[in-house]
Amino acid sequence: SEVDRSMRAIKHVCLQLLERVNLCNTAESERWLPLIVDQCTVGAVSAGDAALLCEEKGVFEVAEDVVRLSAALEAADVATRTSAVARVTGALRESGAVRGWRDELVPVCAGFGQEAKFLVERAAYPLLGTAGYGVHMNGFVRADETTRLWVGRRAASKQTWPGMLDHLVAGHVSHGLTPTETVIKEAGEEAGIAPDVARLARPVGAVSYRGVDEEGRLKNDSLFCFDLELPADFVPEPVDGEVEAFYLWDLDVVVDKMIAGEFKPNVVLVVVDFLVRHGHLAPEQPGYLELVAALRRGDSR
Repeated sequence: SEVDRSMRAIKHVCLQLLERVNLCNTAESERWLPLIVDQCTVGAVSAGDAALLCEEKGVFEVAEDVVRLSAALEAADVATRTSAVARVTGALRESGAVRGWRDELVPVCAGFGQEAKFLVERAAYPLLGTAGYGVHMNGFVRADETTRLWVGRRAASKQTWPGMLDHLVAGHVSHGLTPTETVIKEAGEEAGIAPDVARLARPVGAVSYRGVDEEGRLKNDSLFCFDLELPADFVPEPVDGEVEAFYLWDLDVVVDKMIAGEFKPNVVLVVVDFLVRHGHLAPEQPGYLELVAALRRGDSR
């Protein structure tokens, strides 16, 4: 019967979501050459990209299957290293090897909050396989014992994942900003949320993954998760042109659209974490433990 089919679908929803989460965890460790700076592993580079990095002389070099800075840059300060690496990434931008340039610097470091070894253009950090850090905020509304989630649709003009469903607020943590500062900044820019409201967002943990991007480069990312309960009469406003529409959906609708592949892949991890924490998924469902474990497969540090 229709009811029986519906119950079977609900029963196996964790396994269906696990398939989506696993799409973010596709990196094979043996593919990559470690990027080592100051005796610290700060990234992982494919053999092909290692050759590209070495085209500009005196910046990167490869020896014994390890990518390093040149001896001169190993002895240099952060500003000098950053300038030298920018010559490499700028040339690769000109050749088309690095696309989606953002004019936004992110730190290359051994772990979150640690001292930057150098800074690199955000579009190029997967080229180095260095860890990336983002924030994702679940904006939700509770009414009549029902929880609904605000969802955005990415603008068709976005350089990555155009037209796909996304969080109400999300963004990369740029150099010089904390995760909380990034949430407040992105909330204003993407959804017109005032700073005094955005500051009420609660940090609730992190998810991570180790996969490859559209260019086959390593995405070793950690996403800091925030929850913000919003009033029933709240309506977000697209501000910076990166979102073309917002929707307020029941969680079952959100789940269906995740399973259908309509969401940007890494968003699924954060929403699934939200569903687990809010009891929308049950431990009796097949695949529950595997799904929970799959939310933190990255090299988080």
